[in-house]
Amino acid sequence: MLINFEEITEDLNDYEIKTILPLIANGLLNYKGKQNAISGSLICKRFNERNSNIKYKLNPVKLRKIISCIRLRGDVMHLCSNSKGYYIAKDINELDDCIESLEQRISQQMRVVKSLVWQRNQQQAS
Repeated sequence: MLINFEEITEDLNDYEIKTILPLIANGLLNYKGKQNAISGSLICKRFNERNSNIKYKLNPVKLRKIISCIRLRGDVMHLCSNSKGYYIAKDINELDDCIESLEQRISQQMRVVKSLVWQRNQQQAS
């Protein structure tokens, strides 16, 4: 869980890991190549429509947690994302582009962290 985001970053439960995650992972296998990316909102919409008989409702926050788990466990190899959604890289270039994009976003976030640390230090010095 992340500080200040506890409610929306709670760990996946057993049901989500054992039942929902495999359904999402299997569905993602149909989206190869960045031109075929599927948005998170569409994944949630389709999942909830197809599984309206169950109590569980997939939301974008839980989907991102599930996607992260899928990636970390390697359940779907080369699972990438871009501004249009999620997809499986069709070649090494698409995978490299996704990796570079993630690295750039991390770098930008680290710049923000460093700036906030600097601002905090300025506040403490005055």
